Amino acid sequence: MQMMLRDRDYPELLEELKGRKVLIWTCNTCARLCDVGGRENAEALAGRLREDGVEVVGISSTGASCIASNVRRCREDVPDGYDVVVALTCDIGSQLAGTVFGRPVVNPVATLGTGYRDDSRACIIFGRGGDGDVSLEKEAERLGLDTGPIVRPPSI
Repeated sequence: MQMMLRDRDYPELLEELKGRKVLIWTCNTCARLCDVGGRENAEALAGRLREDGVEVVGISSTGASCIASNVRRCREDVPDGYDVVVALTCDIGSQLAGTVFGRPVVNPVATLGTGYRDDSRACIIFGRGGDGDVSLEKEAERLGLDTGPIVRPPSI
């Protein structure tokens, strides 16, 4: 699976989106498992953007946003009227969204490479620069980036 972290905080993303009509696109596989994407995180982000005056015209998601047929199938159900896609996906899913949706893409996610979830459900990145496998949290700390969603969904 692809390992991802968010590469900016909410205020930075909000500034990029002011005055734009937004479609939020997310992956329910790797991005969800890394907690930067997935439907629940996309809905939380959409709610916060709307509260702050950004027009969010829709949210769409698929499992494996790196598979073109998945993205094309979802495209049929996406409402028109947006001028930018916010992709809560890896860089492959982001590029594919731009191709399929035909709009500019803002991708507030850093893709770090491949990895896996261990038995305790921690995300582990395969060997980084001779250091062996490292946790996503440790790599985030080393890079000065953050784990988790841009906007945390409300607790139930």
